[in-house]
Amino acid sequence: MDALGYIVPWVLASISVGVLIGILWRHGRGKGEDEKAYKRERRAALQMMAELLGAAEQITSNVANHNTEIQNSVQQVDDLHVTGEMDIIKQVLLRHMRTLLTANRQMQEDLLCTRYRLEEQAQQIDHARREARSDDLTGVANRKAFYEKLHLLMNEWRRQRTSFVLILADLDQFKWVNDAHGHMAGDRVLKAVGTRLMQLVREGDFVFRYGGDEFTILLPQTELSIGMEIAEKIRCGTSDRACRVAVRGEELSVSLSVGVTAPCEGDTDESVIHRVDCAMYKAKRLGRNQVQCSEPEDEQVPAKSFADKRFGGSRE
Repeated sequence: MDALGYIVPWVLASISVGVLIGILWRHGRGKGEDEKAYKRERRAALQMMAELLGAAEQITSNVANHNTEIQNSVQQVDDLHVTGEMDIIKQVLLRHMRTLLTANRQMQEDLLCTRYRLEEQAQQIDHARREARSDDLTGVANRKAFYEKLHLLMNEWRRQRTSFVLILADLDQFKWVNDAHGHMAGDRVLKAVGTRLMQLVREGDFVFRYGGDEFTILLPQTELSIGMEIAEKIRCGTSDRACRVAVRGEELSVSLSVGVTAPCEGDTDESVIHRVDCAMYKAKRLGRNQVQCSEPEDEQVPAKSFADKRFGGSRE
């Protein structure tokens, strides 16, 4: 393999890395970009990284094979029995071949290091992507991840009528926890609830911190009747001792007001969220610590509900 065979792939790889960095930089700067465009760019970036890793591995393998061929040629030339001028030519040829072999071995080591760096960068990119969709306090997915997953499930519903259930759970009297025990105690309660919700849902279900003291849960491929049962399990499970937080020798218990809904004909992402909000607000008005289901014809949620959510307030 001549030098051009090595240089061209790495020039292309360098250009690809530049494009990858440009994609990631544009995403970081342009939060208002269209979501579909971002997803296409993300897929292209990850595919490009995978192709770079594959190219690095292939080039490393090619260099190793080339080194083996050179080493065999060196051995064959060294075994030749010649005298006079031919011996001089033999020694010059061996010196050049050994120099080429040393250079190729150095290239092989450099390629190996480069491949490791690419693998590390791919892991860092994936880790950063996951962190961007995780809630720092509770460890569950965040609101952005919720909107993305809901959008995907809504698309499946429209195309194939694949059922799913949306649950909205709001902590009762959470403002009292913050006022009486401080925000650090409130944070501990939120973290305990997030952990408990992850324990209570099934494999394949999704838990998100929607904002403030609200959590959303998405149950793919689930009928509304089953979703109601899971919501009741969640409500009971967060009220037991496993979710209590000790503060100054006192155990703080937790209860949830829970709304449940499923997609209906003509729904949009916003209308499903609006309806589950109605159900949760109904649970609050009827005494808290209960599960309520909302159908499309149910009452509209009061304006106060949306104002509270917009400013991150507690529903109490």
